[in-house]
Amino acid sequence: MTATLASPNPRRLVLRNTLISLGAQVVGTPLSILLTAVMARYLGASDFGQIYVAWMLTLFGFLVVEWGQGAVLTGSVARDRTAAGRLLGTALVWRCLAAVLVYGLLTVGCAVLRYSREFQLVLVLVVAQCLFQSLASACQDTVRGFERTDIGAYGQVAQQLLAVVLVVPTLMLGGRLRGVLVAQAASSALVLVFVWRTLQLVGTGRLAVSRDALKALVVQGTPFMLFSFSMTLQPNVDAVLLSKLAPGEVVGWHAVARRLIGALVLPASLIVGALYPTLSRLYGEDRPSYTETVRSALRATIVLAVPIALGCALYPDLGVLLYSRKSYGPAQANLVVLSAFLLLMYVSMPLGIAILAAGRQKAWAAAQFLCVIVSSVLDPLLIPWFQNRMGNGGLGVCVASVVSEVLMVGAGVWLAPVGFFDRGFALGILRGLCAGGAMTVVAMALSRVTSFVAAPIAVGSYVISLWAIGGLGGQQVGLLREALSRKVGRNR
Repeated sequence: MTATLASPNPRRLVLRNTLISLGAQVVGTPLSILLTAVMARYLGASDFGQIYVAWMLTLFGFLVVEWGQGAVLTGSVARDRTAAGRLLGTALVWRCLAAVLVYGLLTVGCAVLRYSREFQLVLVLVVAQCLFQSLASACQDTVRGFERTDIGAYGQVAQQLLAVVLVVPTLMLGGRLRGVLVAQAASSALVLVFVWRTLQLVGTGRLAVSRDALKALVVQGTPFMLFSFSMTLQPNVDAVLLSKLAPGEVVGWHAVARRLIGALVLPASLIVGALYPTLSRLYGEDRPSYTETVRSALRATIVLAVPIALGCALYPDLGVLLYSRKSYGPAQANLVVLSAFLLLMYVSMPLGIAILAAGRQKAWAAAQFLCVIVSSVLDPLLIPWFQNRMGNGGLGVCVASVVSEVLMVGAGVWLAPVGFFDRGFALGILRGLCAGGAMTVVAMALSRVTSFVAAPIAVGSYVISLWAIGGLGGQQVGLLREALSRKVGRNR
């Protein structure tokens, strides 16, 4: 009881952890965008598309390697920190052994699908990089269970910085696809060394391998693995079908669009990442605080979602410019369609993490699997249709993704515990839409002005409109100021 009473305010704790992660993203995201932009420019659409397909296949195979352990490690350590050493040690051994098996299966699968020998080499290098990142991720997930995001933030910045330092010179010195992948794998290995050396700082204890810990990781991780399986299977189906039904450069265009969408969804990822360990604790200890914390997260993501999604739809040229309009210009159309997907993602992500924290992993995984069925049915129909008529089969994948995400939002509303959606939530959506309407009007009025000037003005009009109608109240600003002052005070 004493521990519960001494626990920090959950909303402030989530905000503090989000701000730490946000700081890492402010530094790391430009580096990541720079890296992918340089790679795309130097390698070309076809090679960049090969990397994208290899990563999709590897991430799918690594579901077996990680087996849903990320959420289990974080949640279990948050509830019992004395078990951190046993859980982490067991998870690391599992991942190393499982990675060998997974690579063998991926190699056989690529041979069956008749991918080239060059692609097989790309695959082995991507698998090596993914293994290093998976081991580092296990360490970071364990540390996150202590409700600390600083170690993960430092690791994330180090990952992006090292990748830029190693990959960009490799490209400029004439290195091609293989050299780039070797440099990326080396940067991930160095980050693993850094994260490993920080474990004792948070008190994880001596690492050990335990049969009981393995059983807990497998049993508790299975629902998360099933959810991740269905969630990761969809982009894999998209990538494989697109690579077989459209030319290589079309895969590269779609890869660029998905990279940009991935960068734009980061704010929601930050909130969700900071939210899960706290929600896991609150669901068992303090149900009213759990509900209120989810409401706050949903309101925050909606406020962020509207301008980000509209910016993606109204100014897709800004993102593609980073990669080269000449080589990736058609990706602008992909971004316009995916802007609707992005808006829906900002709603489904906090809903999904709240449902997972409430122990309804199987139901959420089943909903995600429906999206896989949708893609499996729509992709073979839409990819050839858009390829024949518009020369860009990736648009078919984008349309299928939007349809799938509509289903996910509907499932999230259906599965969410009672109490999330009150009058304040509906009012928040209405305010966001009104401010979004103002942003659209301003963007249309500035349609002849260069996007570099028009986009900031349009986003500014959204912020001003939202503030004017009460969507950015003094309570939220005060809470942010207090969290920042405490953070600065602790660092002095």
